Amino acid sequence: MKKLACAALLMFCMNAIYAQSGNLFGIVSKNYYSQVPDPNSPGQTYEQFDSATIRLGSLNPNSGFVTNLGNYTYQKAINLTGAALDPYNGTFIFIGGSDIVTFDLTTGAIVNQAALSNPLGASFFDNFRFNHSDSTMYGLARRYIPDTLTGLGTTEMFLAKANTTTGELTQFVTPSVGQGFAYAGSAIDPYEMVYYFSSGYSLVGLDLYDGSIYNQIPFGLNPGTMFDNFAYSCADTSLYGLIRQTYVSYLFDPTLGDSILVYDSTTVKLGKINPATGAISVVSPYTVAQGGYSINAGAAIDPNTMTYYYSNGTHVIGISMITGLLASSVPFSFAMGDYFNLMRNTENCYSAQARRKNGSTSVSPDADFAVSMYPNPGRDLLQVSSSQIIRSVEIAAADGKSLLSSGVDALARGIDISDLAPGMYVVKVVLQNQQTVVRKWIKN
Repeated sequence: MKKLACAALLMFCMNAIYAQSGNLFGIVSKNYYSQVPDPNSPGQTYEQFDSATIRLGSLNPNSGFVTNLGNYTYQKAINLTGAALDPYNGTFIFIGGSDIVTFDLTTGAIVNQAALSNPLGASFFDNFRFNHSDSTMYGLARRYIPDTLTGLGTTEMFLAKANTTTGELTQFVTPSVGQGFAYAGSAIDPYEMVYYFSSGYSLVGLDLYDGSIYNQIPFGLNPGTMFDNFAYSCADTSLYGLIRQTYVSYLFDPTLGDSILVYDSTTVKLGKINPATGAISVVSPYTVAQGGYSINAGAAIDPNTMTYYYSNGTHVIGISMITGLLASSVPFSFAMGDYFNLMRNTENCYSAQARRKNGSTSVSPDADFAVSMYPNPGRDLLQVSSSQIIRSVEIAAADGKSLLSSGVDALARGIDISDLAPGMYVVKVVLQNQQTVVRKWIKN
């Protein structure tokens, strides 16, 4: 009995460490080359790709330094359309070749490897994510159906969940939910039990209970603008992503005697989308970055600092989810590696619980509406109340730095904010069910 208690305590401590780490986990790849004689140029050599290894790594988003976790390597090619981080079991799951592979977050060791299988028919498994409210990995089972008569086949796609131990997929038996997906990432709302992906022109939500289409909303965008690389934030129950605007010009080419399209630049802003309407809100007041993003790297949200992280291939970039301004941009540096992909973190959505129950199609009331905060703007005292029991209130600067915290006892008389300088702040209210409500607040 004592050993069991110790083991339970150890697991609790490990989960607590993961929840407070602040680092991002992902796949570190290292390519190896050799110089070989060039048959077309005597005496010259060229660089030939020999092999590649991948490891589990940890990224410090403030310094850009990537630490390899252990010396365990995986030699096969990997599927870069999805990954799942399970903070409860301390594992990182990806697909290598045709296998589901599991890394240990502490040691970096490969603790499980199983052949991917779909009893309903051979399929790929793409765009997968871990759902914190039922500890399950969901993604898209995709297969191509050839037509021998016309030579033109069709693609079918279904929601599926994976058994990470056996590699078996459980495909939901529903009509096909589409013929493809955009490399824009995927996201899961663990409260409403909805899986989101992009068809390129629409945001598609799939019901995690039965695999059916929960909603399908066209993106409300201007021509030439894209919304992608999205990630769900449990801190404020919003779906964030990058709003990209590509600029081109036409130049006359005298050799062709006609104008040609020339790429000029791409600008990036942080945005968020309302899954119910498809309306996209621009969070960034102006362009915060140039260039695109690495579709292999993914996106991650730090709820402690309210920062959205992505990669442009050479840098890890952080954008404040409160102001939309650039919070950080640092180049990657490696102990041993060339690329850092599929970044995920442990903190966002940790301990989330489903609010919408099986069979319910209505959207549950958001706890955000149950929290009152006044006056806003305020000067001396801040009053915070809720229809639910409040566990704690924290006031932080726009960059996430904690400035004031208050327990339940102080809420009745109000929080003294007279010493705070005028400006915008972030108020985090933790409720009894562990949900965190985040609000902007202004001190005048």
